[in-house]
Amino acid sequence: MTVRFISDTFTKHLFWLLSAALLLVATGWWIYSAYQLQDVLTRQISLRAQVQSQQLAKMPSLIAAVEQNDSQQVSALIETFDSVSDADFITVSNHQGIRLAHPVSERVGLPVTGGDIDDALLLGKSYLSYASGSLGPSVRYISPIFNADQQIIGMIKVGYLLNTLEMWNSKRLAGLLMFGLFILVVSIGLASRFSTYVKQNMQHMEPWELKQTLVTQQGVLQATHEGLLAVNSDGRVYVANDSAKKLLGIHRKMLTTNIEDWVDDSALFALSGEDFLDKLVRINGQNCVMTRVTIPMSRSGEQGAVFSLRASEELQALSETLSQVGQYIESLRVTRHEYQNKLSILAGLLQLGQYEQALNVVLDQSRADQQGLDQLKSFALFPQLSALLLAKLIKAKERKIELLLPNDEHWQHMPDKLTQDQLCSVVGNLLDNSMDALQGQNNGRIELEMWQSSFEYGLSVTNNGTEITQPLDDLTTLGYTTKSDSKEHGIGLYLTQSIIEAANGHIELDSDAQATSFTLYFPKNKEAEC
Repeated sequence: MTVRFISDTFTKHLFWLLSAALLLVATGWWIYSAYQLQDVLTRQISLRAQVQSQQLAKMPSLIAAVEQNDSQQVSALIETFDSVSDADFITVSNHQGIRLAHPVSERVGLPVTGGDIDDALLLGKSYLSYASGSLGPSVRYISPIFNADQQIIGMIKVGYLLNTLEMWNSKRLAGLLMFGLFILVVSIGLASRFSTYVKQNMQHMEPWELKQTLVTQQGVLQATHEGLLAVNSDGRVYVANDSAKKLLGIHRKMLTTNIEDWVDDSALFALSGEDFLDKLVRINGQNCVMTRVTIPMSRSGEQGAVFSLRASEELQALSETLSQVGQYIESLRVTRHEYQNKLSILAGLLQLGQYEQALNVVLDQSRADQQGLDQLKSFALFPQLSALLLAKLIKAKERKIELLLPNDEHWQHMPDKLTQDQLCSVVGNLLDNSMDALQGQNNGRIELEMWQSSFEYGLSVTNNGTEITQPLDDLTTLGYTTKSDSKEHGIGLYLTQSIIEAANGHIELDSDAQATSFTLYFPKNKEAEC
């Protein structure tokens, strides 16, 4: 296992890498700039030497002095011009190459050195020359001097020593160097700032740590049973696990990430409003439970959201389980309460010596229990439904509601695509709603009917409670409820409708002032008839 002593190794490496790259660029820029500066300076000096040399070669007084071979006059003229020139030296010679003027007066009358004057004296050419003369290496421009007859009578040489060029170049390079160092320092500061920015945006993690985190998050995302969708402020999906794609019926790779292309109702994925938890929705024909959590997307204030989706079958299964547990608890509570009362009566009668009346109480209770059991004998094929109805009989009796069950002529088989658990959920919900509708009403009555024909199964739950004026579509809408103190927020009839639709059935509501009836129809299973 590799031990890392410094947590920000990557950012330090990034800083040094950027600094080295900037230093390399600065060095290359310096070398190129120095070369360019040297080249520009040399060309400027050469041009100066050329202009001065050609101007002096055409000066009439100088031409006359050279033609007379008057070194004193030539030297005087050159000294006058030299006082306003920046050239290091100006040398004039006659046609034999003997100096007539030189910065060092002792060298006047001596032959010109450098070996670069023949083309001027013999051929009459003007040219730039790099040579080493009596004053040292220099760059000089040589021009021939012609008399009125265009005869070569001498030459003039204007030059700049290479030492002078190096001095001038150094002065210019010093300023360039200071500017380069300033740019380098600023660049290193920016590199440091950029490294810190990268470090902060990587959550102070190393690349291997960031990679491990992303791999882990991807694994957790795919292992999550719930469907997860992350949507940015532009309404684009940028994260979706396999569970979400399966739940939404997406079995191929989408070419677009627009949420509008993923779902039939993109308004459910709007980013406005408050976050919500376990909201019942219908997406792509699938009943789902949705939760939304808003997340920040950028420093500019833009927000996205993560949506979790669960199939409503999970909620339905949980509801059925809780419903059955609740029914068992309710049945036990009512039975316990009822038998406690009976036992209290029996204890009192026995203490008073009323043995015959005590026996009658026992027999009456036995007959009542037997009567209830006899009503359920016809449901021997449906033990779960039988247990549910027994609990509902006890609950109705406690509320002083008459509950009438079907006779022997009811279903002999279960409809196709409908299980006993689902049937119990539907019947239990309709019976509970009927009992709630009869709450506080005298002579309450509920009738459960079940029948079958050659092509369908039928079931109805009728009560003599108050009239229902709301349309059936409203009653089965997600979250709709008519109970002000309801804690289930309209889940019951929504789940009932979902179960019926999944079994290819349908439900009808018929309500008036005398009675309210919910009637269910399911297509008959052809195989069950055989």
